[in-house]
Amino acid sequence: MNRRSPAVAPVSDRRPPALALLAIALVACAPDRAERVEPRAAAQPASLNVVVAERVWTFESRAHRAIETPSYQVLTTEPGGVVVDRLPAFLELALNHYTTTLAPLPRPTRRMETYLLSSRPQWTRVTQRIMGHAAQPYLMIQRGGFAAGGKGVFWNIGPQDTFAIASHEGWHQFTQASFREPLPIWLEEGLATYMEGFRWGGPGDDRPVFLPWANLERFDTLRAAAQDRSEKSLRPLAEVVTALPQDLVQHAGDPALVWYAQVWALAHFLAEGEAGRHRPALVRLLRDAAQGRLGAALRASLGDRAGHSALGRRVGPEVLLVYVDHDLDRLDAQYRDFIARVTAVGARDRVVQGHSPLH
Repeated sequence: MNRRSPAVAPVSDRRPPALALLAIALVACAPDRAERVEPRAAAQPASLNVVVAERVWTFESRAHRAIETPSYQVLTTEPGGVVVDRLPAFLELALNHYTTTLAPLPRPTRRMETYLLSSRPQWTRVTQRIMGHAAQPYLMIQRGGFAAGGKGVFWNIGPQDTFAIASHEGWHQFTQASFREPLPIWLEEGLATYMEGFRWGGPGDDRPVFLPWANLERFDTLRAAAQDRSEKSLRPLAEVVTALPQDLVQHAGDPALVWYAQVWALAHFLAEGEAGRHRPALVRLLRDAAQGRLGAALRASLGDRAGHSALGRRVGPEVLLVYVDHDLDRLDAQYRDFIARVTAVGARDRVVQGHSPLH
């Protein structure tokens, strides 16, 4: 299982809990009443000042830190170290990336809570307090954490992986807190993987630079699948947009990891494939979901019943057909050609640098 994709958790905020490789949306319960926040002296990140206040967070009768930034409240049991020191600025810069890189999207109107725990047992107890009776599927997560109801709940698994998970799940936090209607699962997860890629600024610079192509794990999985002819090989686009990742976990050959690599590639395809032809449709789709117009567009094109069903199911080709191209076979051919081009000989060198293999 990919070290950046260790989770097994619910996949939808509008259906009963199901299992998936990475936790996505679910409505969260209120935090336990024993957790409270009190004033405390503020601390600042080393090179980017985003902290507006620091308070005491009482968890299990012990005083810990609650770090406030303009958009987040980071509740942590970490006493210090590179992860907690960099996380506040990382989250703020990631949010800026989410809201600007593909389309101007609305920012949340309230601070989002992000929990960073020192250990998995602490994470388990916080998850149980936040999720209540819905916690069990989340507790199957083996590494990292999840996002639910606009909250991120993580434990420290080392700098690179913790930040990669935070950037992926941070996209889910953002859409849960900001979007009026849900994206289809293939696009929600595709964009979450798209947001994973980043690099640190350089020696002495602890600010991340977000580069969607800088994601060798997704790229290498995609390239291996493109060259394979077994059960690990690429799925047709119609299957990609219909599959639920939790259903793939049960099969041999890590098909769920290939699915994540394919939706990562699909996000890039919509953003820059076919010389950018599909990007305006992607922008319109994102803005419609954010502003609550996606369902109306689907109903207008497909009819009331079919449009309502497509929005509620969050799987299937309907959104692609309405927004991008009514010919799914043509889209599939373009998508496969895109994958062949971005995984061609020499493409990996560009990805290592965080650049598009197309240019």
